[in-house]
Amino acid sequence: MIKTFVKAILAGIAICLGGTIYLTLENHMVGAFLFSIGLFTIYTFGLNLYTGKVCYIPNEKPSYLLTVLVVYLGNAVGTIGTGYLLRHTKESKLIDHTVELVNGKLSDTLFSTFVMAFFCGVMMCIAVIGFQTIKDSVGKHLALVLPIMVFILCGFEHSIADMFYFSMADAWNAKALLYIVVIAIGNLVGGASLPLALRLTDGEKLGCH
Repeated sequence: MIKTFVKAILAGIAICLGGTIYLTLENHMVGAFLFSIGLFTIYTFGLNLYTGKVCYIPNEKPSYLLTVLVVYLGNAVGTIGTGYLLRHTKESKLIDHTVELVNGKLSDTLFSTFVMAFFCGVMMCIAVIGFQTIKDSVGKHLALVLPIMVFILCGFEHSIADMFYFSMADAWNAKALLYIVVIAIGNLVGGASLPLALRLTDGEKLGCH
């Protein structure tokens, strides 16, 4: 579990790299494209990301939920630590933009937030499973990048990226914590829904990598 936890911390840091790039650029299309460097790093080095691991829940034993929890906590350490660290660098110029972004997230209703998190989970599942199953090199990387761009441009909620934004904006309070929990649950339900549907309809079982 220690190895799993450390790889989850590193994955959280990788997501922060993508989030920082996104905050830096005014062009949302380019920002969404370059945000995917986070996921590319994670799957190149075999790191552990919560929104990727939840996709395998329907096909794993109940004990796998402990792995998912450890990964989530590791991601939290990586994103929150990096977010507060970057507040004290020249990247602090991004704080105002990040505060504006976070305020928009926290002004949404919990139901809307859950729905937006659900569809982010679906997009992440498409990216993760696509990268795992597609054999063609170009296709694998398109499968990784395109769903990420979709969830960024649509404003879907990613619990791990949002922990970075909340930390960068120093916006943590009881309300922010509630929203993060709702987003994490939405990501889980969305990420697990497609594999569960495939298992129920086609008997296709996708194993965890």
